[in-house]
Amino acid sequence: MLGEIPGGGDGEGSLKCRNLSPLTLLSPLTYNCASAPHCRCSEGLTVMPRFPLLRLLTYLLFLSVVVVAITPVAYGGSEDEEPVDADEDGFSEDEDCDDDDASVNPDAEEVCDDAIDNDCDGVEWVVGQDLDGDGYTPANSGCEGTDCDDTDASLNQDDADEDDVTSCNGDCDDNEPLAGPGEDEICGDTIDNDCSGVADDLDEDLDSYIAPECGGDDCDDSEATVNPAMTEGSATCADGVDNDCDLLADAEDEDCLEEPEVDAGIDQNERYVGGTVLIALDGSGTTDFNETDVLSYTWTLETDVSAMDGVTVELITDSASPYAYLRFQAEPTSAESEWVFDFSLSVSDGLHSTDPTLPEAQVTARVFRPSNYIEPGCSLGQGSRLGGVPACLLLAGLALVGLRRRRATHG
Repeated sequence: MLGEIPGGGDGEGSLKCRNLSPLTLLSPLTYNCASAPHCRCSEGLTVMPRFPLLRLLTYLLFLSVVVVAITPVAYGGSEDEEPVDADEDGFSEDEDCDDDDASVNPDAEEVCDDAIDNDCDGVEWVVGQDLDGDGYTPANSGCEGTDCDDTDASLNQDDADEDDVTSCNGDCDDNEPLAGPGEDEICGDTIDNDCSGVADDLDEDLDSYIAPECGGDDCDDSEATVNPAMTEGSATCADGVDNDCDLLADAEDEDCLEEPEVDAGIDQNERYVGGTVLIALDGSGTTDFNETDVLSYTWTLETDVSAMDGVTVELITDSASPYAYLRFQAEPTSAESEWVFDFSLSVSDGLHSTDPTLPEAQVTARVFRPSNYIEPGCSLGQGSRLGGVPACLLLAGLALVGLRRRRATHG
């Protein structure tokens, strides 16, 4: 706590206090209390600075903001700045040895005797040089030579095997006349005849499987659709070809022996209160071992509907779909209250067809009228019944009861 500050200044007995302004805090001056806006004091009281710690922190924060603001300028800019590429050749000034010349960059071709390091490798080429020591001078501009790559001794215009193809033209072995681009691969000679990078890799149909004469497992190297990766399926099980190279074709191949596993779904029950109803039959549970098979679905209505009076029935099917639909409509005059229809499903994969008599291939659809169903009209001849009582009699009875109650109320 600060003690009293002796008087003095402009008036007798006046007190002095320290200037607490942030800009003079580190080197405070003294002011008369009467004219010091940054202090609080009066005669006979101790001098109490107004929040000196807060002012100090504010001053330090101000300094830090100034330092951060000028840092990018002092140290050459922000790290997020775009690299400079003055000649717009795709190389920044950090990579390009001459960023003012677009013809000079790491991807440029070296030119002899131009006194320029064209490719920025630190070496200027001259006429007659042979950097790789293969006896050939470079074919670059101004170099007057024939070497396609003066940094690689294996690439030059030498034709040691006299096959009219040099290493600069793709000859992978210039000491072997049987090797060169375009040559046919010869199985068993351990030579990379076609310069593919691998010897004895004959693959005429380009299906990535090597011919058997080269030790491969492609049983027909002239047909790309025949190799160990193929599968026998409905489209190939009758073509007489061992498509998957397992030494078995068509019916002898177990892939062709697998038939679909039929599933006709569950029995259906549908309430009928008039109009037309549509009942779905679902054979989508059918499975097939061969994923490449194209299945065909045949739904059959086994029930003889000709004996059903007053009903209209239609079975809607599509062989490419596992679903079928029964369209049903009954005439109001029909005396029946329940109709049952039996269906069977057979599925073919193009070679085999499933047995429609299997339990899992059969399904039933039942259409019924609810027990409290009242048919339109009031004709006894319609034969409509509600719980065994003719509908008209029931309605007449209800009307009579209501009439008697009304008379009793007014009597």
